[in-house]
Amino acid sequence: MKAISYLARSIMLFVSFFMSGYSALAEQAGLDSEIEALKAEVVELNRELFDLEEQLLYPATTSFAVFVSMDAVKDFEIQSVKLNLDEQDVTSHIYRAEQVEALRRGGIQKVFEGNLKPGLHRLKAEIMGKDRDGRPVKRMVMAEFGKARASKYLEVKISNNPNQNKPDFAIVEWK
Repeated sequence: MKAISYLARSIMLFVSFFMSGYSALAEQAGLDSEIEALKAEVVELNRELFDLEEQLLYPATTSFAVFVSMDAVKDFEIQSVKLNLDEQDVTSHIYRAEQVEALRRGGIQKVFEGNLKPGLHRLKAEIMGKDRDGRPVKRMVMAEFGKARASKYLEVKISNNPNQNKPDFAIVEWK
């Protein structure tokens, strides 16, 4: 009888240890899920904060951006671009080899973002690079454009000209 009682107590003790361990594991799992939920909430709040900051810094009535793209151009390697807006230098960028490759694969790079009041404006882009023989190439393109009370996006577009075996440079407006 004592052996059964001892065995019963041992089993009860084992079950209580097992249950307390299981309870601790369940509690840890609950904490882990709460932590993951908090992380997701922080990411969402960060995204909302970024959107709010963008709206405050660049409202739609004054938002203006300039992008650079290269459309299937193999005979030109861009090295730098310099932007001048309304006779003021606003930005310049020197390209690394991996950025040139990204542009060649169809990438588009935002090189300038700012505020611009409505009215008539002039954008000049100075593009420097090398042709397929390694000779320096410097091109200047200019565009006059009107800005209304809405966002405005322009693109410095470098495209292939198969007739002349050299690239074309232009500033185009996104519609």
